[in-house]
Amino acid sequence: MKFITNIVLLISTMSLLAQNFTQGVIRDFETNKTIPYVNIGIINKSIGTVTNMDGKFEFETQLNVSNDTIKISSIGYKSKSILVSDFFKKLKINSEIFLYPDVTTLNEVVVTSKKLKEKVIGNKSKSKSVRIGFTDITLGQEIGTKIKINNNPTYIKSFHTNIAANSNDSLKYRINFYSIKDGLPNEKIINENIIFPINVKEGEFTLNLEKYNIKVKEDIYCTLELIENPKPEDELFFSAAFLGNKMIIRDVSQGNWEKVGAVGVGFNCTVKY
Repeated sequence: MKFITNIVLLISTMSLLAQNFTQGVIRDFETNKTIPYVNIGIINKSIGTVTNMDGKFEFETQLNVSNDTIKISSIGYKSKSILVSDFFKKLKINSEIFLYPDVTTLNEVVVTSKKLKEKVIGNKSKSKSVRIGFTDITLGQEIGTKIKINNNPTYIKSFHTNIAANSNDSLKYRINFYSIKDGLPNEKIINENIIFPINVKEGEFTLNLEKYNIKVKEDIYCTLELIENPKPEDELFFSAAFLGNKMIIRDVSQGNWEKVGAVGVGFNCTVKY
């Protein structure tokens, strides 16, 4: 696969010598419906995955992580944590795992006679020569950048990035917005999944976010997450720049975040304040 960067990235990958394998499905406890695109991974390890649109997943590990903890999480549901050893035992008995809905308070819709100002913030590169993309076929891998917020409150109107090359305009991604702790992404600050294809082969891609009423008060991280398996021949490159905020990345769901290199991926947002 060609989801690679034009610069050297020191990114750890999951061992190919996995010795434990299991599969299952994630369901809503109240409705029994399957839950698509759930994040499943060993906390702070490069071992994880995402359920498909039918809530199904496959998971494999090395034997030496049996005492580590797997976290299962999805927006709108209470997260579940379980020892790796118990996770495999449970799925041998029953391949279904249930998540409990988590009632969250939606951001109130803004009604004001005041005309809000607009501006574009973030990395605005449209370079064709400096470009960057996902590094591996790893479900749950995320790349992103810090978005500096100067006004409280600020409303995210739309997301933008410049596509240097894209061979699959139907592959689905998820956009995530995180609060910041110790300089890295912390908690998601949105109340529902925002899933979409990047339907641009080359040039500017814009995702309208107004209907989600995303209100922020301080700096955030904005990331894109790979949630569907691409074909081996697929490629996707975003414009990038050597100036601006450094890129952040994590290999898989629930893995560690890292700041990578001197290049920043060209993600930016139009905001109102």
